[in-house]
Amino acid sequence: MPPVMTHPAWKAVRRLLLVALAATLTWALAAAGALPAHAASTASTAVTGNGSVSDPNIDYVGRWTIGSGTAVPNWTGAYLRTGFTGSTVKVVARDAVNFYVSIDGGPDVFYAGVKGTVDLTPTKLSSGNHTLRIEYRSGDTVFEGLQFDSGAGTIAPSASSGLLEFVGDSITAGYLTDRLAMDAYGWKTGELLGMRHTQIARAGYCLVSKDGCVGLDQQFFRTASTGTESWDFSRYQASAVIINLGTNDVGHTVTSAEFQSAYTQLLQGIRAKYPNAHLFAMQTFKQRYVPETKAAVDARRQAGDSRVSYVDTTGWLTDGTDYEDGNGHPNEAGHTKVAQKLAPIISAALGSSARSARATTATATATTAATAAAPGQPGDPNITFVGRWDTTSSSTAYTPYWAGAYFRTGFTGTTVKLKQRNTIDLWASIDGGTDVFYDDVSGTVDLTPNKLSSGNHTLRVHYQVVAGSYHGDAVFQGLVLDSGASTFKAATPSHLIEFVGDSITVGTTTSQNASTAYGWLIGEKLGADHTQIAQGGACLVATSDGCVGLEQQFTKLNPNAATPSWDFSRYQANAVVINLGTNDVGHSVSTTTFQSAYTSLLHKVRAAYPNAWIFALQTFRGRYVPQTQAAVQAVNGEGDSRVSFVDTTGWLSDADMSDSVHPNDQGHRVITDHLAPIISAKL
Repeated sequence: MPPVMTHPAWKAVRRLLLVALAATLTWALAAAGALPAHAASTASTAVTGNGSVSDPNIDYVGRWTIGSGTAVPNWTGAYLRTGFTGSTVKVVARDAVNFYVSIDGGPDVFYAGVKGTVDLTPTKLSSGNHTLRIEYRSGDTVFEGLQFDSGAGTIAPSASSGLLEFVGDSITAGYLTDRLAMDAYGWKTGELLGMRHTQIARAGYCLVSKDGCVGLDQQFFRTASTGTESWDFSRYQASAVIINLGTNDVGHTVTSAEFQSAYTQLLQGIRAKYPNAHLFAMQTFKQRYVPETKAAVDARRQAGDSRVSYVDTTGWLTDGTDYEDGNGHPNEAGHTKVAQKLAPIISAALGSSARSARATTATATATTAATAAAPGQPGDPNITFVGRWDTTSSSTAYTPYWAGAYFRTGFTGTTVKLKQRNTIDLWASIDGGTDVFYDDVSGTVDLTPNKLSSGNHTLRVHYQVVAGSYHGDAVFQGLVLDSGASTFKAATPSHLIEFVGDSITVGTTTSQNASTAYGWLIGEKLGADHTQIAQGGACLVATSDGCVGLEQQFTKLNPNAATPSWDFSRYQANAVVINLGTNDVGHSVSTTTFQSAYTSLLHKVRAAYPNAWIFALQTFRGRYVPQTQAAVQAVNGEGDSRVSFVDTTGWLSDADMSDSVHPNDQGHRVITDHLAPIISAKL
């Protein structure tokens, strides 16, 4: 009979063995499909790691060489991440190195030329669970482990999301930007989508190995950017691979036939390594080898590979604005633009897998943020409030004060309910479907009387405009989800358009008010966020007989209150469309006063949105046209070239009007067809 282990030391050993065995069994079952992946993640968090290079709680993202006591990233854009307990963390660096560190999702802090044991928390953190990310920039990029408080250690980071792999040259590597890989579009796209990401890229590289240029047709399959050691693709599987190659091949006498053949072979080789990934072949920003890139994609699709796409980047970047130099290297703003264009394309292709990745990341972020509200409640960071919402007067009730405001979020589970304070009319769209109208509802409103399929879903809600005789209670008090369900950050469009006006912009007399008005329709048509800073009866000029003046109220949270001012740091519009002047005539506003006020409003809009395009519409009734044009010319003459007058002559016929002033549903669609291309051309 074996001895009975009753000594405290033996009991401690026994507990550790049991924990280790449980974790091992759970991972094995998860790998075999007997348990969901999150069960493995939960089991792993029960074991605290020691921060050594081989610590299984450290997630090495990208192509790392893990040796005995050292870990080395081999391509740009690789990083490591982990969770940890306690109040301090230090990293051990072998020799002088430059790196960036983010703790608890905060800003990346740059450490220049440090070595030895580097204290990453000179000011102690609050005791508890924290997250850490380290990205190496240059120098002796060797990781030798982490050090913690006595009794503290690592915990598994948030469950692994999908991974994006960006393949390219100096552009993909972020050459000439301040932070290199971290300022490049690949890094930014991954962060936008809440997915892990890495850049298999190096300055000067080509697609084709020729004339001394290293070709990624071969080097992509290697562990490092130099050398011949093959990479072990079983280490991770990419969800998507984004290729941006061809800019440098021209200078190395690569023929069209050579390029097309090499691109086709690269796509075929990547597919062999990543059987389930979506592959994106980007048109280079200098538009080199475009027919050959398209032909390579077509060849793979004709071979039966439907998960290969060509990405047309025409017009994404502007010469003189979005580049650091004349050789095609984007500046930081340029990389941001690319990311904002590329992220929705990737998200749409990945579909539910991308949404799941965002859900995992967003949920983990909400869990670790001490100040975050519970899922679905006002203050939940996974809920995006588009437009001017009052989120400060009450922590339990958020209020939109202008037309066309809405909120969106992702959620898990099969049902969702909306908590309303008092009676209101509202519209709700689930999973991008048709907006469903809820008439005079209050309390807890069931938005899913028929349960959804289990999984990830999206929700958008907007309220009836509070104006005129309608005084519904447009107040959001939170969501009710299934037990155990949560929210996640839904995909966000890359642009936001703000429409400034009166009852026409509100959508008065249309079937659904704000959501059948031209502003809403244009935003939807262009795939942009949108909001209507508009009120029925409003003028440009505030008058003594009581007309609300948008020249004053544009800068306010509430159209009917002098305070508080709106915080323009909450969002930045990419375009602002102004349609004002229809009502000023009835309030005896002189032409001189109108022109002065319009010029003033243009100045205020520019101050609020330094980079936006501003469109001054001719009112559909042709009022104050010379004065509107003169205001535009005045700011153009001051050097503001991003302000345009829009001539709307002939856009609307009698059949497009509900009365002599307000367009009907058809009229708003006609305006949309005219105005959307004008805005799109500028954006």
